[in-house]
Amino acid sequence: MNNTLRLLLLFLLLAGGTYWYTQKNNSKTTISKTDRNFAIPNIESVHKIFIADRNGRTATLEKKSTHWQYNKKWKASPSAIQNLLNTIQKVQLKYIPPNAAIEHIVKDIATNNIKVELYDKAGTNFKTYYVGGVTNDELGTYMIMEGSNNPYVTYMPGLEGSLRIRYILDEWKWRDKTIFEEQMEDIQSVTMEFPKQKSNSFQLHRKEKDFELTPLFETTAKRGTPKKGQVEKFLRGFDKLVAEAFENGHPQRDSIIQQLPFCILTLQRTNGAQTELRLHPIIKKDKLGRPMQRDDEKLLIERYYANVNQEDLMLIQELVFGKVLWGYGYFF
Repeated sequence: MNNTLRLLLLFLLLAGGTYWYTQKNNSKTTISKTDRNFAIPNIESVHKIFIADRNGRTATLEKKSTHWQYNKKWKASPSAIQNLLNTIQKVQLKYIPPNAAIEHIVKDIATNNIKVELYDKAGTNFKTYYVGGVTNDELGTYMIMEGSNNPYVTYMPGLEGSLRIRYILDEWKWRDKTIFEEQMEDIQSVTMEFPKQKSNSFQLHRKEKDFELTPLFETTAKRGTPKKGQVEKFLRGFDKLVAEAFENGHPQRDSIIQQLPFCILTLQRTNGAQTELRLHPIIKKDKLGRPMQRDDEKLLIERYYANVNQEDLMLIQELVFGKVLWGYGYFF
C-alpha cells in the first residue's frame, strides 16, 4: 500500500471519529439545553403558578396546606389544578420547527401567547415560558422559553390535541364548585327556613356533644324526640355537596335573586364560618310551556338557582342537594 493511500485512509478514520464525537456531544447538548426543558419532573417543587394572556386576564394559583387557592380568595377546582399540574410536569419536546417557519411562529406567539410563571416555596421564579397556538395537525403546541429566540413544538404523552386549553384563565373554570364539604363534628348549627311553609322550618343546634332540634317559628308546635339516627343522617348529608355550574353571567341574575326564595339554608361551623343558600326552584315545563308534575302531583323540580352568601349565583341539582332539603317533619 503506497503512502498516499495510507494517508487517505487515516484521514477518513479521523474525519469519521470527529463526526461521531461531534454528533454525540450535540445530542447531549440537545437534551440538556435549558430553553427546551419545559417540564418540571418534581412537580412538588411548584408552589405558585401565574398565568396571563394578552387580553389582560390573569390567574394566580398558590399551594396551601390542603388545597390550591385561586386569586388569593377562592379554593381552586381540584380537577382543573390536576390537569394543569400534569401538563407542567409531563410536557415534552415533540420536534424542532424548520428554520423557514421560525419567524412566523415567533410572531404568532408574540401576539397570541399565554405567559406561564412558576415559583418555588420561597417565592422564587425559576421558570417562565410562553404558550402559543397549535400546529396544523393540532397534535403539537408551540412554546418558547423566556429570553430565548427558539420556539419548539411540544406535546404531552398520552394526550392528543392542544396543551394551551389547560392553561385556563376563566374564573368560572378555576373556582371550585363545592358548596359544602363538612365533617359532622365541625357543624355548629343548621337552619332551614321555608318562607312560604313556616311549619317546615327548623334549626339544629349543637348542644355539647348532641344536637337539639327545634321549630324555627313559635307558631309551630314542638314535637317529641326525632326518630333514631335521623339527625345524624341529615348532618352527614353535608359531607360533599357540589354545584353544577356558576351562573353569575345569567342575563336574569338580578331578577332571580330578588324573588322570594323557596328555602334559606344556613350552616354555621364551629370555627364561626357560615354559608347561606337561598334557593329558587327551576320548574320543569313541557313542550307547551306548562309546568310538569311528578307522580305525587307535586311540581317537577330537577334544579335550583342557589344564591350563595348573596355573592354567587350557582346551579344545583335536586338529585345532589335533595338529601339535605328537609322539612321539620322529616325527623319524626
